[in-house]
Amino acid sequence: MQAMKRSIIADVVAIAAIALLITTTFYWIEARREVIILCDNFTPGVSKKNVERQLDTANLLLWDTEFVANGSKIEAYSPLHLGIMQCSVEFNKQDIVVFSIVE
Repeated sequence: MQAMKRSIIADVVAIAAIALLITTTFYWIEARREVIILCDNFTPGVSKKNVERQLDTANLLLWDTEFVANGSKIEAYSPLHLGIMQCSVEFNKQDIVVFSIVE
């Protein structure tokens, strides 16, 4: 009887682990797509307000603004990627996109 309980518990734990792995993989892929798709929208000539508005619609991204000598820079990234994949958007002093790149 105890062996049967252990077997059932082991099966439930295995199913839960597989479900967690599938869910994590799904969110990881969606976060990657969000970084790539949004970064492709930030072409030269787009305003900083437009970029910020689009980044605010993201569900799986965080972003920070950094001020540099010739303007500013926004780094958008997903915590799911542990900082490995990010979108860098550079702006001139008039807050217009100069370039964006996925790193």
